[in-house]
Amino acid sequence: MFCEECGAEIMTGMKACPNCAATVTSAAPSPSPQIGNLLKARCQDAFQAMKIVAANPVGGLPGAFQSTEKRKAMEVGIAFAVVFEICAVIGLDLALPHWAGGPNFADVLKLLILGLVPFGALAGACALARKVLGASGGSTESDVFIAGTAVLPFGVVLLITGIVGFSNFEVIAIAAAFANAYSILILFSGCTRISGISEQRAAPAVPVILLITAWISKILFSAMF
Repeated sequence: MFCEECGAEIMTGMKACPNCAATVTSAAPSPSPQIGNLLKARCQDAFQAMKIVAANPVGGLPGAFQSTEKRKAMEVGIAFAVVFEICAVIGLDLALPHWAGGPNFADVLKLLILGLVPFGALAGACALARKVLGASGGSTESDVFIAGTAVLPFGVVLLITGIVGFSNFEVIAIAAAFANAYSILILFSGCTRISGISEQRAAPAVPVILLITAWISKILFSAMF
């Protein structure tokens, strides 16, 4: 069941919410948890993870992943991918000049599909790296969590690009530099501290993962637009 006050998940038998200490009115498990409470709980988990990783992308990432269950961590990664998708669609909508009169439905649909590519490519590349480089840990859930966290900074860059416009190149360049650095640190930390890939192998693997993701995204973007 879920807390009526904050939406946090409550295990059977608990008398108070572990998150906000609100009194549990019924200890019986809910047969069908409300979707709204579940979404609220995952948004809170995602926000907490985002604060941890933003403050310390290297040491904070494994801590954020290990502080929750694998399934919840995967859902947090998906939540990050959704935020990236929203930022990408809004940013490109504002930035692309041929959409000055407003994009049509087909263009928006293409962007929604295209926004899934970096996230999917990163998750697949992380999984492939685990298999090829002899990782001692990691899982599909960790791949999704790492990929969702790594694409989020680039979503912020796309949103900033749409807001300030391509004419403010310096602002975009600064934001892109920070995003690139954060994504590299996140991927390296994820590969070494979550997936268990050695640092010697992870060092060349991270730029390869980013290049493959950028290459696939460029090809599909060119094909669709």
